Amino acid sequence: MSLRYSHRQAAEIVRKWPSESLPLLTRLCRRIQDAEKNLNAASVLRLKGCLEDCRGLCCRNLHLDAVFGVPDFAYILTLEPALNATIERCLRHEIPLFSSNCPFLENGAGPCIFPPDVRPEVCITSFCRGDEAMRPEIRQVKMKFWKLGLILHFRKLPLLHRLLAKTG
Repeated sequence: MSLRYSHRQAAEIVRKWPSESLPLLTRLCRRIQDAEKNLNAASVLRLKGCLEDCRGLCCRNLHLDAVFGVPDFAYILTLEPALNATIERCLRHEIPLFSSNCPFLENGAGPCIFPPDVRPEVCITSFCRGDEAMRPEIRQVKMKFWKLGLILHFRKLPLLHRLLAKTG
């Protein structure tokens, strides 16, 4: 699957999301964002080392389908809808069968076009020097993305929306 396809699918899901359950989608995405903020705070030193030593190596020579999926794009488009046109522009020249540098680096080199607390799951939970000190925060981000993926997958089941709305 290409990134363009995943992005289009996510954009369509967000655009057609039923208005009565939009607060549920927004709340789930805000909870992911809060978890990402906590992870960013816990990983300040680790990220500094990544930027100084690796200089973004993790953003180059990627298997992009393993990094970006429909939940990632749905999350980003729910919280930052203005990024849709920028994402489309970045993906305009995508070669789907070729892993390459992340297309979401400004001018092909960086920084990332996504805000620090609105990043795809793999981008925010992957560290080049280990993650021992941030495991609880990483687990929270991953669990919240898992829940979002579940909601997106079963989005046409109103019962699931009602149940999740109750549990928050």
